[in-house]
Amino acid sequence: MNTAITYNPDGTLQLKRAVALPQVLDVLIVGGGPAGTAAAFRAKELGLSALVIDFDDLMKRIRDYAKDKLILPDYGGGDKMPFPNGGELISLLHFAPMDKDDMCRQWKSFYREHNVPAQVGVELTGWQVRADGVWQVRGYNHNTKAEQNFLAKHVVIAMGRGVPRRFDIPGRTEGIAYRLSDPELYVGGPALVIGGGTSAAEAVIAVSHAKIKANDATPVYWSYRGDKLPKVSKALAESFFEAYMGNGNIRHYPYSEPVAIVTGADQKEYLSLRIDRREMASRPHETTQLEFAKEKCIACIGEDVPTAFLSSLGIEMASGGVEKKKRFLVTPLLETQQPNTFLIGDLLSPIYYETEDFSTASSSYKEIKRRGNIKAALRDGVLVLEAIAQKLAGKKIIRVDLDFAQAPPVSKAKALVTSATAIAEREGPLQESLMKERVAEESQAYLVRLLTGNVEEEEFPLRMQRVTTIGKRDCDLNFPDDVLMSDRHASIAHSAAESAYFLRDDGSASGVFIRLKESKLCEVTPGSMLRLGKQFLIFGIEAGRYFCEHCDAKGKVVQHYDLSEKTLVLGRMAPDITLDAKDLLLSRRHLSIALKEHRIFVKDLGSANGSFLKVRSAVALAANDQFRLGQQVFKFCVKEEPLRRSVEFNTEIGAKATMVAPSSPPAEKP
Repeated sequence: MNTAITYNPDGTLQLKRAVALPQVLDVLIVGGGPAGTAAAFRAKELGLSALVIDFDDLMKRIRDYAKDKLILPDYGGGDKMPFPNGGELISLLHFAPMDKDDMCRQWKSFYREHNVPAQVGVELTGWQVRADGVWQVRGYNHNTKAEQNFLAKHVVIAMGRGVPRRFDIPGRTEGIAYRLSDPELYVGGPALVIGGGTSAAEAVIAVSHAKIKANDATPVYWSYRGDKLPKVSKALAESFFEAYMGNGNIRHYPYSEPVAIVTGADQKEYLSLRIDRREMASRPHETTQLEFAKEKCIACIGEDVPTAFLSSLGIEMASGGVEKKKRFLVTPLLETQQPNTFLIGDLLSPIYYETEDFSTASSSYKEIKRRGNIKAALRDGVLVLEAIAQKLAGKKIIRVDLDFAQAPPVSKAKALVTSATAIAEREGPLQESLMKERVAEESQAYLVRLLTGNVEEEEFPLRMQRVTTIGKRDCDLNFPDDVLMSDRHASIAHSAAESAYFLRDDGSASGVFIRLKESKLCEVTPGSMLRLGKQFLIFGIEAGRYFCEHCDAKGKVVQHYDLSEKTLVLGRMAPDITLDAKDLLLSRRHLSIALKEHRIFVKDLGSANGSFLKVRSAVALAANDQFRLGQQVFKFCVKEEPLRRSVEFNTEIGAKATMVAPSSPPAEKP
C-alpha cells in the first residue's frame, strides 16, 4: 500500500480518486483525530457525503507524542473496552500496539486509498443556521490566508481536549498560526514566535534558518512571559545554539505579551506586542510596543478545552450532579443544544451529562463517565454517524445497536510489548510491577493516573481486604523515574468492616496531598499544609493568634499572614494576596481563607489545577477523590460503568434541541 501523503496548496488531501462533494454536505466533521476519523470512515461506509477539516493536520495529537511512543489499544482503560464494528473501513482502525509515527502514516494512507475527503489547515471560526436547517459554517484557511465557508446538514465536533489556546485580546485573531507549517511563509519581514515551550523553540530555529537560506535580513522575534530565555530540551540545545549564535537573527523579549490586534494606516492588521512597561511616580505608565504583520505571527501558547469558543457557537456547559460541576450536556445520541450538531471524542472526557430534554431541571441530568482512549473515540464516531444516517432517512425514533469486535491478534512481538511500554510510558509503573494475583482478583475500586488537564491514563485495581503499596521500588505500584517519590511512599488499605479505602502516608519525604473539593468549605487545623500550584501554605497558632505562612517551591518562607474574620482571596492575581504572579499553575483567584469562631476554613475557588491538603494521618477516600504522590496525580474510582451497546432515542418527544443564538460573527475588515 502506498503510504505517501500529499496535500494540495489549499490543504485538501490528494486522494487516490477525486471525490466530487455536493454543495451541501451530509456532515462536516471538525477534527481529524481518532473520533473524527471514525466518523468520516463510517460516513463513507454508509454512503454519506462528508468532509473532515482540521486546523492543524490529521492525527495531530498522536503525531505530537514523544518519539518512539508506542500507541496501545489498552491505554486509558482500553483493556476494558472492545473495538466497535462497522464496515471494512472501520475495521481498518482496529489496531494492535504500534509506533505512533507508523499509526499516523497508516491512518492517513487509509484516507487516501479509500478516498475519504479531508482538508487540513482550516480552523472553525463560527456558524449560523439557515431557515431550512442547513448550517453555514465559517472557517479560516491558514494555507490560503482567507476565509472559507461550508454548508452542511449536520456538524460533528471532534476537536479533542487540546485545541490552540486563543488570545484574550481585542481585535480579530483569525489568521494567526498556532503551529509552524512552513518556515518559508515567515520570510520577507519580521516574524514573531510567542510561547516558552519546545514547539516555540522549534519554530524560532526553523524560521531563523529559513531567513538565512533566503538571504532575508529581518529577524525572528521570540516573545515569552518569563524573565529568562526559556530552557531548550537537550535534543534541541545544539540546534538552538547554532541558530542563535551562528545566524545572528534571533531577538528575544522576556516579560513580553501580545496586547491587541490593530489596523494600520495601510488597512492591514498587526499584532501589537508589549515589550516594556515603566512605572514612574507622578507620571502615567509608559509602555513600548512592537507591531507585527498578523500573517507573520506564530502562537505556540499551549492548548485548552475550547469551552469559551463552543459557548460562542451556542454549545454551553451545564451544571449538574451533587457537586454542581460544569460539564458538556448532550443527548444519548451525543447531540448538543444546537440541532444536528454533535460532540464526540475527548471533549466529553472524563465525564459529561446526558439529558433527554434540554429544558428539564439539572437534577435530571445523568452523569456519564467516558474513558479517554482511542477505542472510546472510535465508538463515538460510529454511534453518531449511525444516528445521522437514520435522521437523513427520516426516522424519528433513532435506535443504534453497536456491535463490538475482539481485539486484533497480536504478533510475536507481543513478548516485547512490556519492555517497550516501560520505555514509552516511563512516568508510569513498569509492567512487571503489576503482580499477577492483583491483576486477576476482583476489584471494587481502582486508581486512574491523571495527566495534565485531567486526562485519564492508566488504571490500577486496588486490593480488597489488603493493602496496596505505592512507591519508587519494591511496591505494588512502582514509579522508578519519579524523583519526588520515596521508595515506599504511601499505601491504600481496604477495610471490609467499614466498606472503605484509606489513604496513608508511609513516611514519604515529599508528602501525600489530597485535593480539596471545589467550592466547598474545608476545615484545617494548626500544622496543616496546603499546596497551591508550586506554592505552599502552612497554618499555625501563636499566642492565641492564627496565621499562615507562604513558602515557595524550595520551602523558603516568603510571607507571614495573620488570619482574621475577614475572608482572604489568594492566587496568581488575587484581590487580597498574590502568591506568585509567575506561577502559571496558580489560578488568578485560587483559594479563600477565613477564620470563624477560632476555626480555620479554606475553600478552593474552582482553580484549574486544584488545591491539595497534606495528609497527616489515614484518610478515607470517596469516589472521584484526587490525590498527589510525588509527581503523580491519581483519581480514586469505584465500580465500573457498563458498556452501552444500544442507544434508543425519540427525536419527537425526547430532547428538543434548543436553538441558542451563536455569537455574532466578527465585523468585516474595512
